[in-house]
Amino acid sequence: MCANKSCTTYLPERAAPARDRPPSPPLRSHEVVAGRRLPRGVLVARPCLEAARDPGRGLRQGDESRRAILEATLEIAARNGYDGTTVAAVTEATGLPASSIYWHFRSKDALLAATLEFSYREWRALVPTWSGPVENGSVAEEVEARFQRAAVSLTSSPEFWSLGLLLTLQQRIKEPAARRLYAEVRQNTETEITDWWVRVLRPEAVTEDPRLPRRLARFHMMLMDGLFMHVRSTGGRDVKRVVSLVALGLAEYLSRTGAAA
Repeated sequence: MCANKSCTTYLPERAAPARDRPPSPPLRSHEVVAGRRLPRGVLVARPCLEAARDPGRGLRQGDESRRAILEATLEIAARNGYDGTTVAAVTEATGLPASSIYWHFRSKDALLAATLEFSYREWRALVPTWSGPVENGSVAEEVEARFQRAAVSLTSSPEFWSLGLLLTLQQRIKEPAARRLYAEVRQNTETEITDWWVRVLRPEAVTEDPRLPRRLARFHMMLMDGLFMHVRSTGGRDVKRVVSLVALGLAEYLSRTGAAA
């Protein structure tokens, strides 16, 4: 909070005002701030002179506020779903005014889409990189290692998967942008896993059944969906053992059918 008593709400600046300019009256909802029209009924004070003396301060505070909003929205949305996520709830969780939320995000839909993207980056930092080279070892060892790493990422950072599944299960007349983004992320992940299976399977098996790698990738996605529900309902008991059972069973099947060496 700024020491200037006339500045009740801080907004990141696009250009510093004149140093000696007196405080301006609040902007009302019909006015436009840096090209953004504020929702009706929202009052926002103009950036104060103290912040203008340090332009970088506004950017830092803006980034910190944005992250706080995204983290709070992620927690609320993963628990309450799309309809249960409101600007009022985010305001209460962060202590920031509604004007700050609308400054960063034009609407609730845009906020949830940005939250899903934020949670995806957090989850992606833990998930195994399927585009990497196939490790030297047996098919059973390779499959189990990849499956176990994926399971760890899911149990360590489940918010992305939780929010995505909630958005998928909620049918709406107007599809939220966050739901479209989640579908796109799933499709890209499935493609990466498909390419990984192409490198794991015998070339002859892929030539004989070109759709096999894609089916195995979809099986993996289904396994992760089921594993997520297992973790949420049981607290994650026996996750490693369950994943090992599925991975070794799949590897044994592929070896017996000649699809993998």
